[in-house]
Amino acid sequence: MQQKPLKICVLAAARSSHTYLQCGILQDFGHHVTLVSPDDGKCPDGVRHVPCAISSDKGILGKLRWLKAIYNGVKSVEADVYHAHYAAELTTWMAWLLGKKPFIISCLGGDVLFDEQGTLGPIGRWITKRALKKCDHVTVVSNHLGKTVERFGVPRSKIQRVIWGVNHEIFHPEGSTQQTRCLWGVTEDAQIIFSPRMLKPFYNQMMMLDALKEVVQHNPKSVLVFATYNQDANYRKNLEARTKELNLEDHVRYAPPMNQQEMMLAYNSADLVISLSPSDGTPVSVMEAMACGTPVLMADLERYKEFFAHKETGWFTKIETSHVVTAILELFKDQQSYETLRTKGIALIKEKADLHSQSRLLEETSYHLIEHK
Repeated sequence: MQQKPLKICVLAAARSSHTYLQCGILQDFGHHVTLVSPDDGKCPDGVRHVPCAISSDKGILGKLRWLKAIYNGVKSVEADVYHAHYAAELTTWMAWLLGKKPFIISCLGGDVLFDEQGTLGPIGRWITKRALKKCDHVTVVSNHLGKTVERFGVPRSKIQRVIWGVNHEIFHPEGSTQQTRCLWGVTEDAQIIFSPRMLKPFYNQMMMLDALKEVVQHNPKSVLVFATYNQDANYRKNLEARTKELNLEDHVRYAPPMNQQEMMLAYNSADLVISLSPSDGTPVSVMEAMACGTPVLMADLERYKEFFAHKETGWFTKIETSHVVTAILELFKDQQSYETLRTKGIALIKEKADLHSQSRLLEETSYHLIEHK
């Protein structure tokens, strides 16, 4: 018997492309979706948007006005189920404070890896833990995050692994890359290394530059392209200064912020994607690259190994310049391993991290919670 459509309230940042995709897919399933966000941003057509941004949140009065807007926004929505797509976020906290039920919180990484990523102060950590303990269900993108949340006092019985993966209708192998390479000012025979993570010190782009200096001595046509979404302006200036110091101006590019379609083309245009985050959940950008058939060089984090396999679906490296250099050169030299990463990476993401099938898990959980509330 077909279940009736639900009224789903999504609590998440509208500026995130992942929020846009999730809302669109839930709507495609036939549900009535409302997005309550602490910021401005785009919504898919047909999704009701309740933005809580104000003209200025500076100072104590500005912060209070913003909190009041978030309070009003979350309170105004009556739904069958509430889903917060990030634990450490103001609309998530407000939904808990207002007693919205049934309430599902999805943990993605930095929202609960407080000590690793230096996120939140004591009050923010306490509120996040409290919301997780009091909500009805928690989803996590990795078993490591599940254990982290369990240590907060969340019962194992209400923790579920849901990998917010890849929309294969957007991210897939694409043969035409000339336009993107032209936009970046890169020749067709260049070896492009693409860094898709946010341009911030946490993601170790400075180390990538130091590694590039050695890589170009062996592969003179190597080019490193940095994504600039949500960039730290001061950090970019430091990167540009270091690029000049290393005489790498001809080998470094900064790609402007891109939409989903442009990111798909960027992944396909790259010969290698690099991610050196010292702490992570299961990064969507890495999975998107694999879905496009682009091998990924990633930090050797133990938690990755529950999903990715070294030299089969991903290539692990220590976060040290010499190890990064060695890995890049080996990958570009070993065509057999390179092709293995391409084919097995695509297969893994299709099987384990399809956004539509993973969203169905959230849908099933929502129906279950509603039936038993």
